[in-house]
Amino acid sequence: MSKEIISFDVLIIGAGPSGLTTAIQIKKKLIQNNKQATIAVMEKAPGIGAHNLSGAVFDYRCLDLLFPNWKDEQAEFSNSLQ
Repeated sequence: MSKEIISFDVLIIGAGPSGLTTAIQIKKKLIQNNKQATIAVMEKAPGIGAHNLSGAVFDYRCLDLLFPNWKDEQAEFSNSLQ
């Protein structure tokens, strides 16, 4: 049996809010500095967000910091569905 080895510059464990935010922020910094790196996010659940707390209160202000134009993009997406 052979093993496959995959190398990454950054490995983030967990695709919850913290892990995904970390991946997004690292990617933004790489783009700003015109650099490249491989980023991987590992999650034990079958899909992203599968282990999030249901009924959690979410403060949308953090989205303003991560994605300054998220409201405009959401409106465009909603309008495209009509």
